Amino acid sequence: MIITIDGPAGSGKSTAARRLANELGLAYLDTGATYRAATLKALREGVELTDESALASLVRQADIRLTPLPDGVRVSLDGQDVSREIRSPEVSDNTHYLARSSRVREVLVELQRRLGRELGSFVTEGRDQGSVVFPEADFKFYLDATAEVRALRRYHEMMEDGQDANYLSTLQGIIERDGRDRTRAVAPLICPDDAYALDTSEMSIEEVVRELRRLVEQET
Repeated sequence: MIITIDGPAGSGKSTAARRLANELGLAYLDTGATYRAATLKALREGVELTDESALASLVRQADIRLTPLPDGVRVSLDGQDVSREIRSPEVSDNTHYLARSSRVREVLVELQRRLGRELGSFVTEGRDQGSVVFPEADFKFYLDATAEVRALRRYHEMMEDGQDANYLSTLQGIIERDGRDRTRAVAPLICPDDAYALDTSEMSIEEVVRELRRLVEQET
């Protein structure tokens, strides 16, 4: 079984995907982590983030591995655990350079599909999982929420992780990222026609997961 959960930043898709996978006894595939790991490698190596050819070459050479864990996934880059480092503001602010590159996406989509084949049955989340990477998925979900709610969620996450955070700056970042994700030429953020759409603005994560599980179980 393949379940995809797409949506904009802060919509709750990552937490929902992890919990849904755990409740259904499926693996969790965090494809966004592949972009973050690739971005981290580019930053470490000082590669120009607007040079698509150099980025694609770098990503092909990167050894990116995702290991499922009971509470999420361990992300390894060239043999090093970078699970926390890829969540840094610097990586978050620069991931869009790789996400909008057709050459980089080609390499990473191939990696994501290979990881999916290795897992067999899984829940995956991102921005193009149901529309591009796994269009054959058994269940497709699209989570959304207002920019204000999503910014508040991200702000609280950063504070809990001990990062410096400012709500207004976080909100502005969310709005800018929405614009980039929805208007990029390659694999823009969209709700697949055959996806269940869910507005999570006034829902707790428990309510979201409960509804996703209900929709899956009523069809299986």
